[in-house]
Amino acid sequence: MSLRTIFGLAAGLLATTSAFAQSITPDMLRGHIAVLASDAYEGREPGTAGGERAEAYVLEAFAAAGLKPGAPDGRWRQELVLTHVRSKSSAATIRRGAVATPLAGVVATGAMPDMRVAGVAMTYAGTLDAATLAAAPLRGRIVVLAMAPGRADRVSALARAGAAGVVFIAPASLKDDQLPEIFGSTVAPGDVAQPPLVAFVPQSQAATLLGPQAATLTKAGAAKDFRPVALDGTIDLSATTERRRFTTANIVGMIPGTQRPNEAVLLSAHWDHIGICRPEGTADRICNGAADNASGTAILIETARVLAKGPAPARSLYFVATTAEEMGLLGSDAYAAAIAGTPLRVVANLNIDTTAITPAGLPVAMVGRGNHPAIDRLVDETARSIGRKVDTDTEANIMVERQDGWAFGKRGIPAVMATGSVSDMKQLFAYLDGPYHKPTDDLAHLELAGAAEDADLHVALARTLADPARYPAN
Repeated sequence: MSLRTIFGLAAGLLATTSAFAQSITPDMLRGHIAVLASDAYEGREPGTAGGERAEAYVLEAFAAAGLKPGAPDGRWRQELVLTHVRSKSSAATIRRGAVATPLAGVVATGAMPDMRVAGVAMTYAGTLDAATLAAAPLRGRIVVLAMAPGRADRVSALARAGAAGVVFIAPASLKDDQLPEIFGSTVAPGDVAQPPLVAFVPQSQAATLLGPQAATLTKAGAAKDFRPVALDGTIDLSATTERRRFTTANIVGMIPGTQRPNEAVLLSAHWDHIGICRPEGTADRICNGAADNASGTAILIETARVLAKGPAPARSLYFVATTAEEMGLLGSDAYAAAIAGTPLRVVANLNIDTTAITPAGLPVAMVGRGNHPAIDRLVDETARSIGRKVDTDTEANIMVERQDGWAFGKRGIPAVMATGSVSDMKQLFAYLDGPYHKPTDDLAHLELAGAAEDADLHVALARTLADPARYPAN
């Protein structure tokens, strides 16, 4: 179905009802999802032909909806240069005295195609954050870390500190054979600082790596005031690595505000997914990402269309279709960094991710509830005003750092995700344990009536938050 057909259907409905009261229908969303989650888009992996098709589709849809270009440089596209790093082979050996013990299951990547070091001293730094690591005397050492939030920032900090490498101990929740799939392929900004070697070892190898004091060190290393401890012995570490640089883009459109144009409500949804995800010869190789996140992208497009045709907002409205969310929130992080220090002040972010997994009629729940009481109140009031019930618990906050809103929230921008999809955690986890990141996340399995309710909610929320009388945002 072409964009002309999709927007033609919408225009027909618009002619029979006011723009202000416009409802977004399941069929409107289905039209976009049928394209974005089709096999022709090959799972929308950034840096591939399918990813480029998705970028072009969203850009054309934003223009057809009546938006203006809104990227920081005034264009539609905010481009990112990223580097895809893939581990081809890895090895590590711990040496203590005359005893050499190989580490099983290690996954490592290097700054060069073939990297190896031998006899390097090790330091254990537990869960220490990036700022602490950057200031520690770690030059020339392999730094062993426990997994903790902010992994990319911690790695960059160790590069600045002159570390010879970093070895992460994977959590016990990950089986040994899961490490290659999870850590064997990573993507980072093209200019990000990296130590010469970055490795991950299974939890089963922690005692070998840390030595006789492993249990004591692990417990002590979780404290914020922990001081790095030199480990007994040395490590040999090697990696053969494949690197590929590519360009991708956030697609940004906007509706200028009439009263406070430099204040903005930002709606976001990531257009990307994980691409061709099964080996050659498999019957269905493509992870189409219909729920995650063609559904959110469709809501973003249709919300933009309704708002662009309606009353002009007092504050500007920005619509950001982010790239590389699946690679670590890289697109949203790049956009948030680009607008920092500019005249544009984002007063709220409404992120839309993985809708269409629950039916219509569910209450509105929030990722981020409790962090911004004024927004909580307005979300609840707005939801009730359009006939939605409200779920006020905070169970969904376990997802705060797993969606694009985190890129804005960690910079002090109020960010929430309001949807029926996180009101029933049992259904959410059924999706995460089922079709999530699998070829079965396709159009046939979506709950589009629930997604349409969330689309109408975002139209109403954007209008509420763009009104300084309702939301002063002081």
